[in-house]
Amino acid sequence: MSKKNTKKLPARRSPLMTACKVITLMLSLWFSGAMTALSGAGLIYNSDSYGAELKNTGIFLIISAVLMLSGAVLCLFRKKLPNILAILFTAGGLVLCLVMLHKLTDHADMSGWTDKYTMLPVSDMYTRRILPSIVPAALTAIIAAIQLFSQRRTPQSEEKAPSIV
Repeated sequence: MSKKNTKKLPARRSPLMTACKVITLMLSLWFSGAMTALSGAGLIYNSDSYGAELKNTGIFLIISAVLMLSGAVLCLFRKKLPNILAILFTAGGLVLCLVMLHKLTDHADMSGWTDKYTMLPVSDMYTRRILPSIVPAALTAIIAAIQLFSQRRTPQSEEKAPSIV
């Protein structure tokens, strides 16, 4: 009898990991992309009345959104380099985002900005919009770390490993 030359199919992705990636991407698009980037765009658009300092804050908010979104997209891949970059981009984008949020809310509180309808501080509005971007950034870092540190043993790697016996 001859052995049939069969190849094993690659291991399928975990449905749970795929679901986590989809959820992370959707949350990143909403919180990092829409909320953070559009808040930054609003600061740039109204820079005539806010000043150059807040225009720069808006630019950095957009940069942080791009970094966090790039990290979320890179964690979709299972290769090592994209996952390392996903962690770096996401962490850098989140730190930049939180620093700019702190700067923006301090400026809004010191200037006494309030919502003209509810009379609530505008800093609360910015915090409610931008702070939830922590969730998709954390999910991105967790997914990328799991993919980096999970050991995938394939039959080819076992054949190439040196034998002790």
